[in-house]
Amino acid sequence: MFAFIKAKIWSGAGWLLTLCLVLVLVSAIYLILHSCNKGSDHKKLDNIQLLNIDNILAGYSDTDLLASKDPAAKKVILNLWVQRDQALSNFLTSEYNGQVNEAWLKQVNTLLINLNNKDAKTYLNGKEIIVNSFFWFVGPGTYAEVLFWALIGVLTSLIYYVSNANGIKIKQTDETDSDTADTAGTGPFNTAEIPGQVSKLFYAPVSALVLVFGYNLLGDSTTKMTDITMGNGLLLFSFISGFFSGRVMKFLDKLKDLILPLGSSANTTTTSADVTEPAANEKVADVTVELQLVPALSSTTEGADIVDLGFNSAVVTLKPEAGELITLTKPADDQSSGFTATQVPLGKYTLQATMASKIGNAVTNLSASTDVEVSETNKTFQLEMDKTADVG
Repeated sequence: MFAFIKAKIWSGAGWLLTLCLVLVLVSAIYLILHSCNKGSDHKKLDNIQLLNIDNILAGYSDTDLLASKDPAAKKVILNLWVQRDQALSNFLTSEYNGQVNEAWLKQVNTLLINLNNKDAKTYLNGKEIIVNSFFWFVGPGTYAEVLFWALIGVLTSLIYYVSNANGIKIKQTDETDSDTADTAGTGPFNTAEIPGQVSKLFYAPVSALVLVFGYNLLGDSTTKMTDITMGNGLLLFSFISGFFSGRVMKFLDKLKDLILPLGSSANTTTTSADVTEPAANEKVADVTVELQLVPALSSTTEGADIVDLGFNSAVVTLKPEAGELITLTKPADDQSSGFTATQVPLGKYTLQATMASKIGNAVTNLSASTDVEVSETNKTFQLEMDKTADVG
């Protein structure tokens, strides 16, 4: 009954089609919801608009009349302010093409009637103007925007990744005799990745929402590259958080050291293997390992095919002289050759990498091993892989 959820029965093309259909469905739901429930946006007056407001206020001078205690004079002031407020309302309506929110405009007019010209300008200068919009940038709907756009971002990322893998597979199949073509769905795209990609559809939007919640706490306002609290910047940030969800998870992983600093008796994991973190006073480093082929192999056609497929399926480990094996994290969302591990204690290790690369119907097994020393100045290593005796 639930056999369809098993990744092994899927093919790369079937999973790609499913991701495309899910993206279309999510986009349709998004458009329908926004068409039925119009949103609002924040706007700020720019310098030119403020100069125009100065010109409007100059036509309704209240300096002399304010000093008078004559009821008739105060009535004149009130009438002038009513005309002034109407002129300001007309200006704002014109500037934003009639999209100024009516409830917001009514509230502002109620306040402006009690302010003189100077205070009225000060108030409008610091006031966010609410205008009608297709997007939900005001109120709780903002969080729905984050979830939607992060989900669209991660779906786009997965479609890009799977289509590239399928493209490589199709190219190999076209260049292979039809009787021996790879039809088992075991090409460069590994269907075993599907459960992990499904989980990403859930944790990536939530992670983006968490970042938006804590945005003002994570950095000083002078260092923000984009203002995600207003307008399209929020959509861009959410989409990028979904598209590069692997980096977001790494960021959150590093953030734990700031929010939940390691105590003297606490132990947590640092890599995909169950390896305890070093003591708080132990020197550590973030390690990067770049995989490549030995020159003799990389100069061949077979080596070029292996490089085109990428090293994402490799397993890279660091074996300390004493202690548990450290498995490095694979590149996120692409076929990069950079494998990483964080919080690695300084010391001597045996660096090893193994990988099986499938070209057509043949499987080439690759491996490499060398002794390295992780130090404060030596954290990046290049490892050249060569063919082993076992070739499929």
